[in-house]
Amino acid sequence: MAVLKIVPKLYQEKISEKLKEEISLVTNGEAKYYNRLYKFFQYTDIQCTADINYETRKMYMDSLEKEDISEKYKAELLSLFDRLKIENMPDVYSQGKPFSVEQEFFKQDKLFLLYVPNKKKAQSFRQVVDKNDLLWDLTRIHSSQLVRQTKILLCEILNMDKVQRHRRYFLEPLKALIRFCDKYGIDDIEEMEQADENRFYLYLNKESEIIKKQASKIVEFARRTLFLTDSETNWRACIWYMDRFQFDKSRINASSPVKSLSFINIYEKENRWYLQLYAKYLVGISDLSLSNIRNTISFISQFLKYLDGQSKKVTELEIQDIEGYVSVLDKSDIKYSTFNRYITHMHTFLQFLKMKNIEVLKFYPERFLKKGFSEHNERSVPEKTIAHLIKELPAFPEHLQLMYLILFCTGIRKSEVCTIKSGAFYSQGNESWMRIYQSKMRREKVIPVPSLLVGLVNDYEKKYRIKNGEYLFKNKKGGAFNGQTFSNQMIRECKARGIDCGDYIFRAHDYRHNLATSMYGNGVSIQGVRDYLGHSSENMTKQYIDFMPERIVSAEDKYFSKNQSFKLKGAEDDER
Repeated sequence: MAVLKIVPKLYQEKISEKLKEEISLVTNGEAKYYNRLYKFFQYTDIQCTADINYETRKMYMDSLEKEDISEKYKAELLSLFDRLKIENMPDVYSQGKPFSVEQEFFKQDKLFLLYVPNKKKAQSFRQVVDKNDLLWDLTRIHSSQLVRQTKILLCEILNMDKVQRHRRYFLEPLKALIRFCDKYGIDDIEEMEQADENRFYLYLNKESEIIKKQASKIVEFARRTLFLTDSETNWRACIWYMDRFQFDKSRINASSPVKSLSFINIYEKENRWYLQLYAKYLVGISDLSLSNIRNTISFISQFLKYLDGQSKKVTELEIQDIEGYVSVLDKSDIKYSTFNRYITHMHTFLQFLKMKNIEVLKFYPERFLKKGFSEHNERSVPEKTIAHLIKELPAFPEHLQLMYLILFCTGIRKSEVCTIKSGAFYSQGNESWMRIYQSKMRREKVIPVPSLLVGLVNDYEKKYRIKNGEYLFKNKKGGAFNGQTFSNQMIRECKARGIDCGDYIFRAHDYRHNLATSMYGNGVSIQGVRDYLGHSSENMTKQYIDFMPERIVSAEDKYFSKNQSFKLKGAEDDER
């Protein structure tokens, strides 16, 4: 692009033929407008409107200020100057080509969005009253990294299919965020800590309501955009967004996908980096599901937050620090099994660091692990509640009717209900089956179902023209129905009709307890119930079988009917 300069003589003899044509196009040859622009460009080395930039416009504004003309006329002339630039933009920029930091426009140090190289987008910015708001002066930013990130984020916003009044909800808060980062020496938006975010929200106190309302959204938008678009993964980013990676479907729960992993609450940078190294291993090398990885990160984060409070680095750990953390866990209201998970995750994390040749304390988890027994919770849904719900079910939305019936008849997990695909229900002879993918167990299995349920599902598929392999229940984008949305909608419908289970309204998982208890009560072995539910151990299955007084009485009668001699033997002993 040409560099603006004043020609060292009163006028150029001529301006370029191309520039003459471009001026004529906008002024329609009207002399008072044509001559004014012609004379202005004689003071510059501009050869065509593509060379016009913010500095050219500023020079033209300054020339108008020196004239004895009305403010209204000045505004009219400046508007004409802007039209000259915009209407002569090459068509190649108006064909939907996405903006990129590699384009010439974004190589400038001063980005004037009114002159963004796309006619439609540039025209939309003409609506902005104060055109100075459209200037992004990057020469004032101290960090080259922050300049690069600003350009990336501007490209992303400009590529949005939004009208200007909606685009400003991103542009104005972003400008405030960049000013904040520059003022407080934050070189990388991706590495903003929680304390930085909190300070940013305070920094906005004097800003407009639009900017304050959009503050958290713009930080999230900036973090996500930068993490997903960088040529290399920034493993030091305080939040990782899972869309960047290509995971095997077996690692993802489609009904409740893990969208990000956060390290933002760990203040000690060295400790945070060690956890990020471990997370990188879990994401890239291990085959753990994303939900398990998120849980693992959560357990270790609690330990590192404790160290933050002690101003300790992982490499400075002493056994007293472990004992102090264990003491904190002891005082918290958690089950022994959860307590043990905290200990084992901490130990595994430290073992990983030792493998990476990072010197850390060696300790033996067995010293701290607790022994205990699993507390059984009665979670079966009362028959009275089920009867009430079945009676009211026809008034529920159709998708909830079918989702509930599947849950009631099969006892499968909520996530499995939400990720059923068309074609999963089928019949073979007199038997009916359902094929499901158990995301928690990461395997596919087939279970028997009532033939009536198969018929209801087939009718639903035909009514809504659901193709084979598509999700039976979809979100607005055609993906799997969200598990939390299912629960929320069921709670809303039940609440409207006075349906509840005493101290709560609806819990999908409780129907697994109902099914397990019913199967066991009807003579199915514990191993059979385990296989049906898809558990890895019988101990887990036993937690799903609730108190059954009828089964106990029946077992007692059966036992003593076979051992009546015990009573006779006791009577004989008494007689003796």
